[in-house]
Amino acid sequence: MKKTIFFLIAFYVHISWQTMAQSEPTIVTLNQCIDAALMNNPSIKQSENEASISKLGIKMAQSGLYPVASVEGSGGLSDQYRLGNDYKFGTARLTIDQLLWQKGKTKSSIEQARFLKEASIASLEASKQELIVSVKKIYYTCLQQNQLYLVAQDNVSKAELFLEYARERYKVGNGRKSDVLKAESDLAEAEFEKESYQNSLKQSQNELSMLTGLPANNLLLLADTWQVDNLGTYTKQADSLFSIAFQNYPELQMMNSLGLSQQAKIQETIAEFYPQIGVSAGYDWSYNPIIQRQNSWYTAITLRWNIFNGNEKHYRLQSEKLRKTNYDNQVDEMKKFLIKEVSNCLISIREAESQISLTSKLMKTTSENLEIAKSQFNVGTGSMLELTDARVKDLSAKQKNIQAITAFKNALSNLERLTGNNYENKK
Repeated sequence: MKKTIFFLIAFYVHISWQTMAQSEPTIVTLNQCIDAALMNNPSIKQSENEASISKLGIKMAQSGLYPVASVEGSGGLSDQYRLGNDYKFGTARLTIDQLLWQKGKTKSSIEQARFLKEASIASLEASKQELIVSVKKIYYTCLQQNQLYLVAQDNVSKAELFLEYARERYKVGNGRKSDVLKAESDLAEAEFEKESYQNSLKQSQNELSMLTGLPANNLLLLADTWQVDNLGTYTKQADSLFSIAFQNYPELQMMNSLGLSQQAKIQETIAEFYPQIGVSAGYDWSYNPIIQRQNSWYTAITLRWNIFNGNEKHYRLQSEKLRKTNYDNQVDEMKKFLIKEVSNCLISIREAESQISLTSKLMKTTSENLEIAKSQFNVGTGSMLELTDARVKDLSAKQKNIQAITAFKNALSNLERLTGNNYENKK
């Protein structure tokens, strides 16, 4: 009996502990969200498969360095067999062919496959970087909506307090009924705004859940990386950011690799204008009643040269060169794009830094002004309109500060996407 009671108590404690562990949300960091997104996103898995296929393409191209061995055989009967003559026959052949020279055609094919592999790896990296910046922006949006919700919640508390002030003054005969009505209207508006921000927060959490594959319930508590403590330290390397972007931007790396692959394709096409020189060896076996020698072997040097095929090779060479020109043009266009986007990011970062500094000062001023308005209203020298105006300005200053921080973090994420550097980890 005692053992049964002890077992039931232990089981109850275990179930209670599991329930508490599941009910208490854990803090989810930005890096955890990024890792989950990279692990669960179908597009990343598809790009990884494409990279694996391109690696196999190198091995396929390298197979041209090895000889080709083939076996063939045949057998049958002649009409003489029906007349009683022994005329069954059969043949078998083993051949080995090895290409010795065609102006580096096989080497060009291998180079082409190698650069295609590098392009697919750069494409995979581009997909990862695009997903990372998307996760960052949604993560920061969640933090922004949470901050706005907290500010709106505090605004509701202040509106409730001011309503109590107005009612107390009205009860003792020092206030007007219009002040009470004004305070009630302000409270309703503040509650409406709070509900709006709460719904926006839930929507952002759902978007983050879709990107990361994490349940939305696990994203209720995000790590607070909201404050920006090192303003003015991100743009000191502005002179070298263009060259860093040219070196690290994965789409540009991919385009450069495709251009090099196309150059190897041109060399492969040029090689087809030259003859193929190879060596062949084989062994033949045959059975035929009228032939005494039943088997033989051979070896030979072969030369094959396609002299004319309707100028198809000339046209194909011209088309391959035009494709190479297109890749070069895309590289130039992408460099111009990087210069423009990096410059715009720097402008956005400087603008956001300025707005953060200005709104921080504004919050201090509006907070002090709100305290003064509260004191004046309590002693009867201020009106509800002045108090409401001070509260709204203080709320607006906090909201602008939150929006400025979000703009700063988004601009920084865009710069990281372009340059491949994580500036948030640099102090």
